[in-house]
Amino acid sequence: MSTDVNVGSITFTGLGSGTDFESMVTKLIEVESYHKKQMEAWKSEWQTKIEALKEINTAMLSLKSTLEKMDSMSEFLKKGVASSDASVLTASADATAESGSHSIVVNQLATNAVITNTTGLASKAEKVNTTTSSQIFAYTYKGKDYEVSVGAGASLEQLVNAINSDPANAGVRASIITDGSQYYLQMRGLELGSAASLSFNTAKSTMTHPAFDEGSDFALTQAAQNSQIKVDGWPTASDAWIESNSNTITDVVQGLTFNLKSLGNNPPAAVTISVDTDFDAIKENISTFVENVNSLRTLVKNLTKYDKTLNKASVMTGNYAVQLVDSRLKQVTAEIGQGFLRYSPGPPPSGDKLSSLSQIGILTDADEGSLTQGLLAIDDEILDDILRRETTAVAELFAASNIGGEKVDSGNFSYYSSVAGVTKAGVYDVKYTVSGGAISSAFINGKAANVDNEKGTITSMDGDSRGIVIQINDFPADSTGKGVVRIKQGKAGELAAVLKDMTNSETGALNILEDNYTDIIKSIDKKISYEEQRLALMETNMRLKFARLEALLGEYENLSTSMKSQISQLSSSSS
Repeated sequence: MSTDVNVGSITFTGLGSGTDFESMVTKLIEVESYHKKQMEAWKSEWQTKIEALKEINTAMLSLKSTLEKMDSMSEFLKKGVASSDASVLTASADATAESGSHSIVVNQLATNAVITNTTGLASKAEKVNTTTSSQIFAYTYKGKDYEVSVGAGASLEQLVNAINSDPANAGVRASIITDGSQYYLQMRGLELGSAASLSFNTAKSTMTHPAFDEGSDFALTQAAQNSQIKVDGWPTASDAWIESNSNTITDVVQGLTFNLKSLGNNPPAAVTISVDTDFDAIKENISTFVENVNSLRTLVKNLTKYDKTLNKASVMTGNYAVQLVDSRLKQVTAEIGQGFLRYSPGPPPSGDKLSSLSQIGILTDADEGSLTQGLLAIDDEILDDILRRETTAVAELFAASNIGGEKVDSGNFSYYSSVAGVTKAGVYDVKYTVSGGAISSAFINGKAANVDNEKGTITSMDGDSRGIVIQINDFPADSTGKGVVRIKQGKAGELAAVLKDMTNSETGALNILEDNYTDIIKSIDKKISYEEQRLALMETNMRLKFARLEALLGEYENLSTSMKSQISQLSSSSS
C-alpha cells in the first residue's frame, strides 16, 4: 500500500485504497461548474456584441471622415485650370469659377525691399561699435522708424542678432553676405508691395563705424513694388494696371486665384488661363460617397442578418440601436435634402431642380435576393446626363453648405445672410407686416424676428433658424409678405452630421449601448468571481473529506492485514 496525503495542498498520489479520489473531485467540481460556464458563455456573447458595436462605430467614424472631405462646394465641385505658360502664371479655381478662358498680361511682380551696406568689413567678428557705450542702429520700414541698441564692442554678427531679436521688429530680417573677401550687412523686408519700403535711417543712427555712420550709404538692391496685371484687356489704358501687394491675386475674377511666377517675354505677352469643370473628379466624389455608404450598410447588414437555412441569427439581429443606424442611413439617402424644395416650373419657377439622390440615378437596390439588396446603386447613364446639364445643382445636392434661398408667396423679400455653425439647415416660414412705410412686425419660423427698419432687414433670433437675415426689398404702405426662407445642406454634410451625432461618446446610441453592455459584463464578472470562490472552497472541503476518508481506509486496511496475519498464525499453531 502506498499513500501520500498532503493536507496543505490537498493532493492524492499512490492512493492506498485503490480509489481514484482525484478524478472524483475533478468530476464533481466540473458538475458544480455548470453555472459558472453558463455565465462565461453569456459574458462571451456580450463581449462579441461589444466588438460588433465597436466595429460599426469605427466604420461610421471612417465614413464621417470621408464625407467631411467633400461636404463643401469647393471640395466637391472640382474645376480644372490650365495655363498656356506655367512659367509666367498659374491659377487655381474654386466651385464659383465659371468655365471659360481669360487673357492675363503680367507686367510686374510684387517684390520686397532689400538694402545692403556698401562699405565692407574684414570679417563677421569685426567690431561695429568700437566705443565704450551702446550705440543706436536705426532704420525705417513701411514708413515707421525703428531703433536697435548695439552694445559696446559688438561685432557684425551681434548687430545682426540684435536686429533680428528686437521685440519691436515688424518684419525685417538681417543677414551677412560676402563677396569672397569682405562682409556686408543685408536687410530685407518680409512683406511684398510698394508700401513695404525699407531704408537706413542716418538721422537717428549714432553708429560711428565707417560702414554704418551718418556718411555711409546703403544700396537699395531690390525695391519694394506691387505686382501689375491686366485681365481680359482691362484696364484699357496702356499705362494702367491692376495692382496688388502680392503675387497671389484672388479678387479679380470670381472663383479664380492667380499665382504670378515671372515676367516672361519683354514686352510681356498674354497668358491664357482656361477653366473647365472636372467631371471625372466630380464622379469620383460621387462614387466615393456611394461606395463608403454601402460599406457601412453591408457591415450592418451582415451583423443583423438572419440565416433562414441554418435558422440562426447574427450577433446583432434585432438590436434596436443597430437598426436605428441602418434606418437613419437609409432615411438620409432617400429623403429630400435639408433646406431643398421640390422644383415647380411655375410660372414663376421655384424650388431646386435637384433635391434627392434618386433624381440623379442613385437608388437603393430593392430586388429580393439580390447580392446588393439594400445597397445604393448608380445608374451611370442618368448620372452622366444630369451631371453635364445641371452640374452646379448636382454639386449642391451633395455639398451645399450654408447656401440660402427663398420662395416668396407675397410681398417682396430675399435671403440676405445666415450664421455658419449657428443657423441650421431647413425651410422656415417668413411673415411680416408693413405699416406706414415701415416694418411693424415680423416672424421667422413662427417666432418674433428682430426688425431693423434702417437697413430694411428682419433677423431670426431663436430656434434652428437663428441668425437668418431677410432683406425686405420694398415697403408698400399697409401690406403683408409671406413665404419661406431656407438654408441648404448637401447630403455629404447632412450624413456627416448624423454620423457625428450617432458616434458621440456621451450621447451616441451605440456608445450608450456599449456602456450598458460593459456594465452587464462587470456584473457577470462579479458573479463569476463569486462562483470561482465557491468552487475553490468546495474543492478544498472535498479534498479534506476524501483525505480523511483515505486515511481511515488506510487504517482499516492495516487492521485487516493485521487480523489476517493473526488468524493465519492461529491456524498454523492449531494444526
